[in-house]
Amino acid sequence: MRNSIRLSLASVFLSAMFVQTPSFAFQTDQINHVLTVTPSSSASQNTTELRNAVNALVNRPDKNTHWTLKLNPGKYLLSAQISLQGLQNTTITSADLSHPAQLVKMPGWDSATSAEYLLSFRMCKNIELIGIAFYGQTSFATNANPNWPDQGVYFGSCDTVKVDHNQFFNIGNAALRVSTWERDPVVGVHSFNTTVTNNVFNNIYQTSTTVQDNIHGGTAHYLMQDNSFANLRGSIKFASRTPGAEDVHFIHNVVNGGDHFGLEINNYNNMEIRDNTIANIKSVAINIYTAAGIPGFAWGDNFTISGNTLKNVNRGIRYSHEPAINGFQNVPSNLILDNNTLSGVTETASYIPALWETSGKINGIRVTHNKLSAIANRKYIGITSGSTGVSILNNTVDGTAYGPQSTTAMK
Repeated sequence: MRNSIRLSLASVFLSAMFVQTPSFAFQTDQINHVLTVTPSSSASQNTTELRNAVNALVNRPDKNTHWTLKLNPGKYLLSAQISLQGLQNTTITSADLSHPAQLVKMPGWDSATSAEYLLSFRMCKNIELIGIAFYGQTSFATNANPNWPDQGVYFGSCDTVKVDHNQFFNIGNAALRVSTWERDPVVGVHSFNTTVTNNVFNNIYQTSTTVQDNIHGGTAHYLMQDNSFANLRGSIKFASRTPGAEDVHFIHNVVNGGDHFGLEINNYNNMEIRDNTIANIKSVAINIYTAAGIPGFAWGDNFTISGNTLKNVNRGIRYSHEPAINGFQNVPSNLILDNNTLSGVTETASYIPALWETSGKINGIRVTHNKLSAIANRKYIGITSGSTGVSILNNTVDGTAYGPQSTTAMK
């Protein structure tokens, strides 16, 4: 009798596609479409329960119904990566947003056996990741060198993703990577519609859109807004190895403290970089340049860099199109540098202006209403000879009008 009862109960769970192991049972609220997990002191138990929960969500029959996975407060020490392939219409969030659940790599985490990410989303659609704290393994206590196998959260070939009010700490490579998955059968860019808002990044190497091969690209239609970055060891990086990466908006973010670049960009079109504060950067605050080692193609059109405050940086804004490895020379169009404030630029080399475009011509460049002060080498605006459609208007240096105060054509 007991065995038959057990079999009947098991068949009910199987028919609902929410198979739970008896030892690590998450809670299921079928009426409100919620799964809830609670942390334990065991890394293997936390890993198993989270895997069981996300697998139930991936395999559920009602994929068009929005479900929520709630993580109760506490530390989820994990022994291996949680992979979510094909997940749809799901929110993963802390049950109590005032006490974020903490996903933490256990001491001794080995990427060779446990993989590199805490969470890895692939080929997913309509996903929200809200109010969770992620902890890597890298302290950067002795230097700013990357720890490439130590990564945070990955979205590969996903469509419509929201990453909001999360925290990322002590991650030696990409705290957040949004790109096209290397195993995606679609060549080029197949990652779309991501918003990254109100997150905190502290003591990380980078955020990135870079892939590992040369046939897949980065992402398109990406908004990164109202985020805070401190102790940035590498850069906030937007890079693609193929055409198709475009329409990125980097708005109202604060970057305070960086051992390398602030923003690092190559092979993107249609970028808006507006109303950000980037301070205390040891190299270039905004570095836009040709990626090394891959065949060249057209990119760099329609960049607007406006209303940003850059202070106490080694170099200001660089927009450079060197020849690619196959000799292709890109000539982008429509660069706008408007109403930016640069102060305390420390570069002393006499050939490097605070606002400068180098190693390649541009068809259409506007440098207007920028305010520069305390520029160590007293080099302010540099534009490559041969660029066309150049307008320089109403810029100031140390409060005094600098350069042409009306539209000019540079030969």
